[in-house]
Amino acid sequence: MSQHNDKRRLIHLLVFMIVLLITVSFSARSNAANKLESADNVSIKTWLSEPSKTDEEQKAYAINQQIILYIEVVTPRWFTGGTRIAAIDIPNVAVKQRNQLATNFTERKNGVTWTHQRWEVTLYPQKAGTYVIPPAAVKVQVSKEGVGNVSGTIYTQAQTFKVIKPSGLLDDKQQWVSGLDFTVQQKWDTSNSELEAGDSITRTITIKGADTLAMLIPEILPATSSTHYQTYNQPPKLSDTQTRGDYLSQREESSVYVLQTGGEVTFPALELVWWDVDAGELKTINIEGQTFAVSHTLRSWFIEYWKPFAVCVFILLLIIVAAIKTVRYYQTHPLPAWLVYSRAVNQEEWGTVRMLLYRLLRETDHLVELKAYESKQEWQSETTQFQNEEVTTSLSKRLWKAINRRDTAKYRLGEIIKFKKALPQLNKYRISKTKK
Repeated sequence: MSQHNDKRRLIHLLVFMIVLLITVSFSARSNAANKLESADNVSIKTWLSEPSKTDEEQKAYAINQQIILYIEVVTPRWFTGGTRIAAIDIPNVAVKQRNQLATNFTERKNGVTWTHQRWEVTLYPQKAGTYVIPPAAVKVQVSKEGVGNVSGTIYTQAQTFKVIKPSGLLDDKQQWVSGLDFTVQQKWDTSNSELEAGDSITRTITIKGADTLAMLIPEILPATSSTHYQTYNQPPKLSDTQTRGDYLSQREESSVYVLQTGGEVTFPALELVWWDVDAGELKTINIEGQTFAVSHTLRSWFIEYWKPFAVCVFILLLIIVAAIKTVRYYQTHPLPAWLVYSRAVNQEEWGTVRMLLYRLLRETDHLVELKAYESKQEWQSETTQFQNEEVTTSLSKRLWKAINRRDTAKYRLGEIIKFKKALPQLNKYRISKTKK
């Protein structure tokens, strides 16, 4: 029981010491601040830059819009040491002190010269909503009345601001940026003046704008590849500068496209969407695409067309095999009648032509006279011409086709008759099978 009480006393003592240290520290900090603010007449004030013109009624800023937090320290003496502003951390807000130097000026009031030191901290809200800038610690050192210096930490006042989506034309998936005076420059570089598969094209896009951060400028060049080229995106080059009170930013992107095939290769057009905070308008900068003519190499041609090439080779092999088998077959078998007849007609061997035509007539209709084949006047006239040795190539082919056509028709008709004869037997088979 005694040990338990001792532990409790020890814990109470530790808590008391921690509370005492915090109180002393806070008291010392308050005393230092009071000493600066009251005894040495050091004051501090903060305010925010004005929203864009279109949002004055709502007193709201646009997403990604640059907001400047002004911190001004004033004293009737002079600053004898560097002023330090503690880091400001706000969720969903990019905070950066881009200007590392303060603006110093003096003002005479009631016979007293006051020294002003004005600092700027830039804020870039990433989402819509209401934000609070917490009090920030500012460490200063000024001269004392008489001899010596005094230093301490004073705190800014909290600031509240509202952020909205500036246009209904913007959605959450769309990339855009807020700022002023955006410009886009594009450059194309090719590895050779006459491009062929295996060469490369480099596309470089440089975006410049004011009152923004380079890291907030959206990525423009896509990382996608296609069957025509392979894409290799280079790390972007980001630059933020401050010149005479103007904040300028630059983003440079480069993509190297290695050409895979020949033909026409087209790179798409792009666009940069940005909100003009000064005019209160949504603007778009169009970036033109470009088409290049690329020659094939043997390797790229084969890679692109190997499928149809393989099909053609396969078909050619089938034709060769079929031709070889046909030649071998007719080395031991008679040639087709139509081929023998065509040869005789082309060589004008009219005796052989008549013999082959009469043979076809006999095999087709069991006739031995051409005139008996057809009673039409045209047929009678043509057969008379054919039998009186006034034979021509066109007449010979026409008579052959007429007789051969009927033979083909008879063959088809015979197949139909055979099928109709077999149909009743098939129906009987189906009926008996159904009964079973």
